[in-house]
Amino acid sequence: MYRGSQHRAIVRAVDLLREVEGVHVDLFIISAGFGLLKEHDSVPPYDCSFNELRKEEILLRSEMLEIPASFQLICEDDYDLIYLALGKKYLTALGSAWLAATNGLVVAFDDRFPKEHTLFLPANSQTVKAFSNAGHKIHGVVGFKGDLLRIMAEYAIETEAPRAEIMNWSVSKHLTQLFKALTDKSVFGIRTRL
Repeated sequence: MYRGSQHRAIVRAVDLLREVEGVHVDLFIISAGFGLLKEHDSVPPYDCSFNELRKEEILLRSEMLEIPASFQLICEDDYDLIYLALGKKYLTALGSAWLAATNGLVVAFDDRFPKEHTLFLPANSQTVKAFSNAGHKIHGVVGFKGDLLRIMAEYAIETEAPRAEIMNWSVSKHLTQLFKALTDKSVFGIRTRL
């Protein structure tokens, strides 16, 4: 079901990261039709999206699908990094209870979460242009979130110590410096809450 450029880039990144010994990566998908899915869960074709719903409808549907409770359980697994490649409507579907459940760094592309240890990177044309101008293949603003994770994974694989590089991603200062290095630019609108 999920075949867009963003999802393909995320899958590529996850595959690369799993090649590094000692690195464990889980991939979950938020489905407006079936709730929180593991990466290999099969679903029949469906036509349902949070993008067409109002906030109240998103919250009601996500509660019915148990998305907030399921995501909170995931966050309690104590991940070092949670990378949320989600738009605003899908972030809304997560609720907010999970914020208290995670201790790791959260990378998000929406700055509405008042959580400590959260790094916000705008997924806008300025950011996409900075990465594109540095020679990275980007599938526009829509695909950027997946492309960024793929770029990070490719970078880590090429370092002398890939596992150490990936483990450093749990430090917001390190990620901020990495984004700067990947774009040859000063930090462009990245905000960190610590």
